[in-house]
Amino acid sequence: MIASDKLKRTANSALLSTLKKAGIFSLAGQSAQRRASLLILCYHGLSLDDEDRWLPNLFITPEAFRQRLQSLRDMKASVLPLGEAIAHLQSGTLPPKSVAITFDDGFYDFYRFGAPLLKKFAMPATLYLTSYYCDYRLPIVNLALDYILWKSGRMQVEFPEYGICAPLAIGTYSERQAVVWKVLSWAEKQQLGTQGKDDLARSVAVKLKMNYDSIVTKRMIQIMSPEEAREIAASGIDLQLHTHRHRTPRNSELFAREIRDNRNYIYDLSGQEPVHFCYPSGDYAPEFLPWLSDLGVQSATTCERGLARLNSNPLLLPRVLDDSTMNLLRFESFVSGLFS
Repeated sequence: MIASDKLKRTANSALLSTLKKAGIFSLAGQSAQRRASLLILCYHGLSLDDEDRWLPNLFITPEAFRQRLQSLRDMKASVLPLGEAIAHLQSGTLPPKSVAITFDDGFYDFYRFGAPLLKKFAMPATLYLTSYYCDYRLPIVNLALDYILWKSGRMQVEFPEYGICAPLAIGTYSERQAVVWKVLSWAEKQQLGTQGKDDLARSVAVKLKMNYDSIVTKRMIQIMSPEEAREIAASGIDLQLHTHRHRTPRNSELFAREIRDNRNYIYDLSGQEPVHFCYPSGDYAPEFLPWLSDLGVQSATTCERGLARLNSNPLLLPRVLDDSTMNLLRFESFVSGLFS
């Protein structure tokens, strides 16, 4: 399977290379169809260490991100602020090869690498900030547990003290996730708070002979501090809604609380009232749309792949997730509008 996937990627790259050399990328980028569509790029994290090897679907290296920005410049893409891009989309006045850059969550690595690179290239971006963890200098616990299991290099684990009394496999992401959620379910039954869950992650690291302090010190998978978020907002980064606790309750009152808490937090940081939203983990349901409208949300982005068009629902806008599994040719094919 791995060899087959590698061969498929090689064949796809060869095809894209041929199309680019033949001028097809350029023709697609000048087409009326591309002129009428908006590419909303989605990023999550920029590796501080080896995150791109751990979760290649979520992280890319800072150098790869720099190459993306250089490619946007070389292709003469029109990189617009999100709100402006959506307004042009809805009025049918998009400039050629329109692109909006978005980051989800607000990891420290965006402050460290993303914001400075965007400033260097003079390109605007929106950061959908989930705000609860801003007040903690701790890794997000479910991600920390998964990283520890991956980094351990083991194929199976058992934690009888946390209710896992028989060995469970951790060789794949799905297997690790099953272990993570069993451990977190145990933590919920113990009514552990944020600090208690962090202590739990530390104990798992110790059991697997991992250096947890190194993860904390490097600030891996940590949300940036309020001071850092305030600094990038002052520099021009657009802070928008991603819920306070990175969750989307199916109860309208709890859902509204997530938006209001998130909005108030961001307003305190930036002095601007956020009106654009991103569904955490791409999780959305039909009932969310009227709730968002009632809360004054003007747009919402998903993790559904595609280019946004005039007839796209503004509360269900597609994006293209850029990550370590996408090479530069594939990225350029999306910018040109050759694929959507």
